[in-house]
Amino acid sequence: MSDLEFWGYVLVIGSILTYICWGFVFAIQGLLLLHGRPEAVAWLRKRYRIRGFMRELVAFAPMLFIFHFLLEVIPKFIGLDDAVIKFSISDLIERAEDALS
Repeated sequence: MSDLEFWGYVLVIGSILTYICWGFVFAIQGLLLLHGRPEAVAWLRKRYRIRGFMRELVAFAPMLFIFHFLLEVIPKFIGLDDAVIKFSISDLIERAEDALS
């Protein structure tokens, strides 16, 4: 394995792991924002403007759907939770705009 090949692997694997880690954080905070948690609103105000939030929303939309399924839908099916919050990107955008304005 050459040095160039090694650094190529480091770049690719590092990018994938960074996407997964930050996507996890963004997805959890997005779901908390949909639930109206004040901690999520404070986190949003501290770190974002609406334009930056929209960019990350586009980038991490798959993570949001995955975590909504894992944390909302599956517990409903196995009987741990009675209600599932309706997941909508437009609702998330609306709540973010309200929090940031």
